Amino acid sequence: MITNERLAAQIYNKGKTGTPQEKGYLLLHPEEALYCDYRKDIELSDKERDKFQNDNFIVYKDLKDRGLVVKVDDLGLRVYDRKTETKGQASAIVLPKKFDDEIDFTNIFEELGKELERRVQIGIIDSDKDVVYYVIKNIEWPNTKMKEGQNSTIDDEEVKELIDKGYQLNSGLKFGTHYRVYDYESKHAPWLIHVVREGINWLDIARMVRVGHGVNKIIVLSYKKNWLSIEWIKP
Repeated sequence: MITNERLAAQIYNKGKTGTPQEKGYLLLHPEEALYCDYRKDIELSDKERDKFQNDNFIVYKDLKDRGLVVKVDDLGLRVYDRKTETKGQASAIVLPKKFDDEIDFTNIFEELGKELERRVQIGIIDSDKDVVYYVIKNIEWPNTKMKEGQNSTIDDEEVKELIDKGYQLNSGLKFGTHYRVYDYESKHAPWLIHVVREGINWLDIARMVRVGHGVNKIIVLSYKKNWLSIEWIKP
């Protein structure tokens, strides 16, 4: 808590850092306190720096250094796009992930389930503590049909829903994924599907998205009958 009113105002006016309190005080979450220490607005002890350091701070600092307004949320980080009013809904919630962590969708599903008018993003932290960002969305597949003379070559229970709805599925090996998917209108496969199983980490996903982006295809993750698209975004 910053109790010096002048200092509190100075800190808050630099990118709306912290949460104003009564009497002109300013509440700082650990990530915000670390950032103010890094920016030399305040000075933390070594013990405090060690205590406050976490993955959230790496992503928080990266977003703040890009000039964005960021607020700490119980689930992740609320981010406001440039020239966006901060009194309303955040533009995105960013969920930090380490590149070598095994994939866990728990907080992603929790956030998507709220159906709020904001993007759900993940920030994948690499070994150099740089961050790459992706937008994740739920995907629903409308019914379609295969073109005459075409057929699916895949027999996999994980993607049976798509086959039943009329999509053409073929091997996605040459794109580094399990399947490529066509609907009736498509000449080239718009989607690449990867079935997420145990042992896969976020680096594997980043690699797939990189390939998909390069060939203008959307990566879709199939996980326990859920469909999630994942696309790179620049904050």
